[in-house]
Amino acid sequence: MKIGITGASGMFGSCLLQLLSKKYEIAATSRTKGLEKNNIKWCCFDLTNFKLLEKWLNETKPDVLIHCAAIVNVDYCEENEEKAIALHFETTQVISKYLDLNNSRLIYISTDSVFDGKKKSFYCESDITSPLNIYANTKLMGEKSALSFNNGLVLRTNIVGWTQKRSTSFFEWLLQSLINKEPINLFHDVYFSPISVYDFSLVIEMIIEYPIFGLYHCGARDKISKFEFGIAMSKLFQLSSLNINKISVDDMKFNAVRPKNMALDVYKITSTLDYQMPNSLDCLKTMKRQYDQNNNLLN
Repeated sequence: MKIGITGASGMFGSCLLQLLSKKYEIAATSRTKGLEKNNIKWCCFDLTNFKLLEKWLNETKPDVLIHCAAIVNVDYCEENEEKAIALHFETTQVISKYLDLNNSRLIYISTDSVFDGKKKSFYCESDITSPLNIYANTKLMGEKSALSFNNGLVLRTNIVGWTQKRSTSFFEWLLQSLINKEPINLFHDVYFSPISVYDFSLVIEMIIEYPIFGLYHCGARDKISKFEFGIAMSKLFQLSSLNINKISVDDMKFNAVRPKNMALDVYKITSTLDYQMPNSLDCLKTMKRQYDQNNNLLN
């Protein structure tokens, strides 16, 4: 079986490469190369060049394509709507059309921010979407393309992890700020259901072996505020939390409006796969274990 991965040099794509290349032949694409191993064949190009995208699809002929590529800077999307539409929606249209014609499968990685955040409890798959910003709206447009054929799967999620390049993830920024005792402003009124890229990759591996289709939420089985996440992280890493400030997202002046509640109900995927999703503390423990392993290798 051949697995195609877009955005393969990103935080999640890199983790997928590390895991899936042990078992499968991988066709990886991104603007720049990432992890290189025997089972990984790279082709670097701009995914929004649709001629090159179609050429890559025809040459690689993936049995399953995991569409990870995204512009994750929400404020950038707000100022560059055409680029967000091209990457999140139009590339998914091209990919879905090809995979449908060739009876191949699509796993489209979406976002928990497709809701307006006004619901007090967890969001389930049947809840009405109402994106507040261009990033979420264009990802939702991509969802519709991914679900336009029988072999499409959409996974809404919120991932945390280690990056493989110079950019810094939310988790890395938070940890570095805790280590350096720098002031950290974290929202007490923004809730999410984070899952580590490693744990999410394990779910993807399971889905490759035991296919599911349609729309699913995939994240922690609980919810936590960004502030609570920071406090829990400081305890686990045995670092002082005195530099963490509790603030409201309403105090910020972002270009793009953010939902306050992004908590996902994961009952559907849990029961379908017969697999217990980790909780938010498990997510932190996975990150701590990887941090310790990496430090041991360096030392």
